Amino acid sequence: MVSADPEHYELHHEDETHLETNPTLYRVWHRRGQQATVPAAGTNRRLTLFGSVEVLGRGRVEVLCADQTSASFRCYLAALERRHQETGRAVYLVLDNGPCHTSKASREALAKRAGWLRVIWLARYAPKLNRKEREWRWLKRDTRGHLARSLRAFVEAILAGVQRLGGTRIDVEEHVPDWFLAGQRKPRPARRPRRRGRRMPQAA
Repeated sequence: MVSADPEHYELHHEDETHLETNPTLYRVWHRRGQQATVPAAGTNRRLTLFGSVEVLGRGRVEVLCADQTSASFRCYLAALERRHQETGRAVYLVLDNGPCHTSKASREALAKRAGWLRVIWLARYAPKLNRKEREWRWLKRDTRGHLARSLRAFVEAILAGVQRLGGTRIDVEEHVPDWFLAGQRKPRPARRPRRRGRRMPQAA
């Protein structure tokens, strides 16, 4: 249907991947009979990239988040909806059975967009059927082969790498929180205000 009427439909393959601050290594030399060790710089941190590629080469939707949760998946759906509103095309979306896709909140978000969004669920444990899987290998090979000078530079390198994946229309959004860029591993809970107790009157 998509190839027969490309002006009215798009077909996207969606998936997620983790990108770590320590460079991605595919091969390493080490002495035979000894465990290979890889030196690392500082504490390893990672972000999660939610993305989809359109099968006719008309681009992609990529959303960079701090974690792989239903809330982050809904950020991706919001970005996909903005693309739909600007192009006017209905979307067929290929999804696997990951927890962030099948949660109650995610299914409700998908149901709210049923007027223009149709979901095609992949069989379990069938990553080869998802075209987006191939792009993660290219992104990590070409973008994550070096150590970034800062967390901001780490984010910018990922966004630039996504742009190089190509396509007619590239929709990229960043949802990296300030606490990640500040070097924190998770958001700090708000401090409760201290209650001032009543002072007991002192005896004369």
